[in-house]
Amino acid sequence: MRAPRHPRPTRRSRRLGLPVGLALTIAAAASTVGLATGSADPLPRVDLIVNGAFDSYPWIWTCEPNVRSSTIPHDHYVSGYPTADSTARCAQRVRVLPNSSYTLLATVRGRFAFVGVTGAGGENASAWSSQSDWNDLSTQVTTGPDTTELTVYFHGWYEQSAYDVRRVSFVGPGFEPRPCGEPSGPAPTATDGTPSASPSPTCRRTYIP
Repeated sequence: MRAPRHPRPTRRSRRLGLPVGLALTIAAAASTVGLATGSADPLPRVDLIVNGAFDSYPWIWTCEPNVRSSTIPHDHYVSGYPTADSTARCAQRVRVLPNSSYTLLATVRGRFAFVGVTGAGGENASAWSSQSDWNDLSTQVTTGPDTTELTVYFHGWYEQSAYDVRRVSFVGPGFEPRPCGEPSGPAPTATDGTPSASPSPTCRRTYIP
């Protein structure tokens, strides 16, 4: 008498038949491989810049004195006025993850308007504009194995014409920053010479798990 034939297990039944412990081990291994090869980010990609549209407090940006804020309603941007001794630079530090890729985006106006990012691990990337009207700049950077912080900046060039920046974003894996208590630098004076309101104390949530 022939033995009864058993139905061939389907892919779904084989998957469901894995022991829970083994399934978790395989998932953990796949996650580890993904992180090691850079094929998957451990966290969602978010904008790590605080006040990248220059329309709210905390101000966060650290700017040289020759940077001014716009007073045009519903059109927020900052203007830099380079001199022989200054590029009218603004900068902001952001928390990042090691071995991760980030994209810097900015909307600028004016010739010799620069945006960039730099880090202690040798991370350096920048872009600059040669146009007198609004245009978009972008550049990418990958962090080193020990990098947990980068500096995002923008500026003009010595003795060149003024520049404007309307928006700065720095997008990559991490947690969206949240103000909570660390003092920030003063906001630049408005273009009409009126001092801006004092920024409230702020801080950043720790991004690194």
